[in-house]
Amino acid sequence: MIIRVPDTLNVDNAEKYRVSIRLWPDGLSFSGYIPSEADSFFTGTVSPARNMPLVQSLKEIFFDNECFSYVYDSLHVIAVAEKYTLAPDGIFSEKDKDVLFSFCFRADKNRKVLSHPLKPFGASLLFGLDNEAYEFMIRSLINPQFIHFLSPLLLSWRQKSLACYPKQLYVVVHDTMLDIVCLEHGEILFINSFRHENENDIIYFIMYVCKQLSVNQLEDYIYFCGERPLCRKIMPVIKKYMAQVDYLSPRIEKYRTALDQDMYIDVKTLIECGL
Repeated sequence: MIIRVPDTLNVDNAEKYRVSIRLWPDGLSFSGYIPSEADSFFTGTVSPARNMPLVQSLKEIFFDNECFSYVYDSLHVIAVAEKYTLAPDGIFSEKDKDVLFSFCFRADKNRKVLSHPLKPFGASLLFGLDNEAYEFMIRSLINPQFIHFLSPLLLSWRQKSLACYPKQLYVVVHDTMLDIVCLEHGEILFINSFRHENENDIIYFIMYVCKQLSVNQLEDYIYFCGERPLCRKIMPVIKKYMAQVDYLSPRIEKYRTALDQDMYIDVKTLIECGL
């Protein structure tokens, strides 16, 4: 399971790079760039063996790719975790995060509860990660920073929401999962994840949330991102009911990727934030 990286990425040059490891149930991507060098962005993806525990797959991937042992300018581990919740600063404390998380989800001894502060919202995003996978990465990587994939997106969307009067509904489409976030004037009105089996499920959840939040069909916005093929199937249906529907492209002009490469919207947002 070899990941392609540039020839310039080696043990002597690694400290110039800002990299991210994006981890989701069926895959792992490794991306990076040098801030001072245009077009230096790269990304590679591998799929862990389905019949193998996650931590064992990670061990094989790390063993096959020397780049995971380098020292970088920054290293983020982006977790695409289905279970997450926001904890307001008024009730959050690092020592009580497991208790807070258990209010929303059943306790699981195999899960590591992590937190990422979202200061503009006055809250922290709590999320769960496989405990063995977490312990392995802590031992194997040098100074990794663990974040949920929604963290950079929420901060970016807040800025967009502050500059836009109508409500904004963001729909992140995954293969079997769906995240819906609604903001108004920089405040989160709704945030949740759903499991889906087909396009009809996705359409139902979107329309249900729109109804619950009294989304204006003419003025409010719906933005899609994530799995492009699924979005293409869903968007024409949503456009029958909503006037303002668009797809958020993950492309960045300065760090243009090859045509056959996928770039994830959260990885793009990390770069835009300068992380």
